[in-house]
Amino acid sequence: MKKYLYCLLIPVLITACSSNKNKYRTILRLSSIGIKGDSIPQYTFRYDQEGHLVELVKYHQFNDTNNTTFTYDSSNRLCSMTAVRQHNNSRQVQQHARVNAWDKDGNIREIAYFDPAQQLIRTATITWKHGLPAALKYSDSTQAVKWENDNGNPDWKNICSDSLPEEMKEGNLLVRNTQHEWDQNYNPLRPLVNQLLLSGCIPLPAQTRPVPDFASLLLPISTNNPTLIKMEEKEKTAYSNTSMECQRQTTLQFDYTYNWNGYPQSAWVHFHTEGFTRLSGDSQLIIDYQYQ
Repeated sequence: MKKYLYCLLIPVLITACSSNKNKYRTILRLSSIGIKGDSIPQYTFRYDQEGHLVELVKYHQFNDTNNTTFTYDSSNRLCSMTAVRQHNNSRQVQQHARVNAWDKDGNIREIAYFDPAQQLIRTATITWKHGLPAALKYSDSTQAVKWENDNGNPDWKNICSDSLPEEMKEGNLLVRNTQHEWDQNYNPLRPLVNQLLLSGCIPLPAQTRPVPDFASLLLPISTNNPTLIKMEEKEKTAYSNTSMECQRQTTLQFDYTYNWNGYPQSAWVHFHTEGFTRLSGDSQLIIDYQYQ
């Protein structure tokens, strides 16, 4: 009799364990990403009681931050964003955004961006595939992004332009191509894809400077975590009588340790870049992930 009872209990226990595992995964929320040894984080995340991300803060210094706040409608859909630069005691609104349309799954599809005086700057459209973005395009042609999703993990191409009027034949064209390799563990940023897109956290091709913006590479839009990122950036600057072209290659390697439920706890990162200055650079650091 005991044998039969054990047989009946086993699937029940397995189901309960699976349910608890999924339950814990859904309520575990990323609270900060930082570099080990730094006195300030790179990013912090704040949530309301319902679990919505209501503020994303990027730190430049302790008293110098970019604060992005979000609001939601009664259907729990993301509906607006305000970006503020805060330095010491000064607070400067940089832009507002309003979501005008969503897809059937509640992902943002059309966005209107406004300056601090609430004047329309531009609009953006996003298409989705399997719950992840497939393409993003701005109405003023300043930026376009295309994702090639492979099982929820994208390689992507990013094109930026700040060209002046065509007859002047001046301006910049910036292109970035990326290739990735991935682990098999859950990316804690996966539930925040809509917020990252609305707030403009997609890494832009960096204009001519020695190294890319490392912090912007810590917010991957993917299902799993990157173990290898290879980037190629090209910049073409046109003047009235001449033009200049530069390029840069960057490689990031990630080696993770995970906590009890598979979320990344820390990552050793090797960062190599070469180009633009015709010099190569290597650095190593450890990224810490904190949760609530």
